[in-house]
Amino acid sequence: MSFSKLFGLATAGLLIWQGVGPSYASGLTAEAVLGDYKSDPLFGEAAAQESITIEVGKLKFVPSIIDVPVETNIRFVFTNSSIEPHLMVMALELDEVLADQPFIDEFLVHGSQEVKVPGGHSHGNSSADDASPMVKLINEHPAVFLKPGDTKEILVKFTDGHAIQIACVLDGHHIQGMSGTIIPSISHKQAQ
Repeated sequence: MSFSKLFGLATAGLLIWQGVGPSYASGLTAEAVLGDYKSDPLFGEAAAQESITIEVGKLKFVPSIIDVPVETNIRFVFTNSSIEPHLMVMALELDEVLADQPFIDEFLVHGSQEVKVPGGHSHGNSSADDASPMVKLINEHPAVFLKPGDTKEILVKFTDGHAIQIACVLDGHHIQGMSGTIIPSISHKQAQ
């Protein structure tokens, strides 16, 4: 059961236990339950400020060169139109990820699980740790596992201007053309 569902049931149960009828509980606002949540420093932290769609095909993805702004939450939406699975990873040094077989194995197990949301797409799980932040930084190796036909997204924030490698780390796909570059900068434009 999701946290929000559990929280909602617990809140409704507490209100009913306190003698407040279910009709009042159904009319509660977020402010009534959570207080001044908008002043929380993490409020809105996961909101994407920009979206980039990446079409993943047979041994390629488009765009393969991507300019992004620094200090901005970017939503990357990946759609796999090929008949093969892909594990798309972002890293400063791709060799570091390729040498970390436990990361790849763990991701194949846990990353293949998905959370369906309205709109027909899902959010890729980036690790087995459900408490991991929603917005990933490059040192966390943001990644998404895509089965054929999948559309998944991840949120990433780039904190400096270092060029980032993006590639599929399955079955040597990165050597066969499934690699590219993300270029964080103050001013940007998307190249293909």
